[in-house]
Amino acid sequence: MLIKEFNIQRLKGFTLIELIFVILLIAIISITVAPRWSANSLNLEQEARRVLNDIRYTQGLSVTSGQRYRWIKISSTSYQILNESGAPVQLPSGSTQLTLSNNVTLGTLTNLPNNLIAFDSQGIPYTNTLIPGTALSSQASITLTASGENRIVAITPTTGYGVVQ
Repeated sequence: MLIKEFNIQRLKGFTLIELIFVILLIAIISITVAPRWSANSLNLEQEARRVLNDIRYTQGLSVTSGQRYRWIKISSTSYQILNESGAPVQLPSGSTQLTLSNNVTLGTLTNLPNNLIAFDSQGIPYTNTLIPGTALSSQASITLTASGENRIVAITPTTGYGVVQ
């Protein structure tokens, strides 16, 4: 009878030693992993996704309006979207020019010699503002850098599909 009562009481919960062991294990894991997640790398990822989303927004504007819109790098920390006549367009963030935050910078634009990417009414990417212009012939990339880390926004020719690498 005593053995049955002991087994029933034993199955009711964790012992204090088991609980302390689990808390200690979680603490060791968090101390090991936390330094690898720096605020800069998270911020860099966020900014790369924002750049990609604004390029997709530019492409969407071109397709829905039937006009050529372009995403253009203004400086190493800012960019904007311009319409066919060169007037700034309001970005989804609410301003006409976006400045990257917290030491994130725009590096070189590979295969975009004019520091811009333009889209026609079918969403096809171009490397200049001329009409018909020079279509993007090979993958374009926009490098973002913060604290020695890089993220690349890659744009494919013909479709203008973009990804963050």
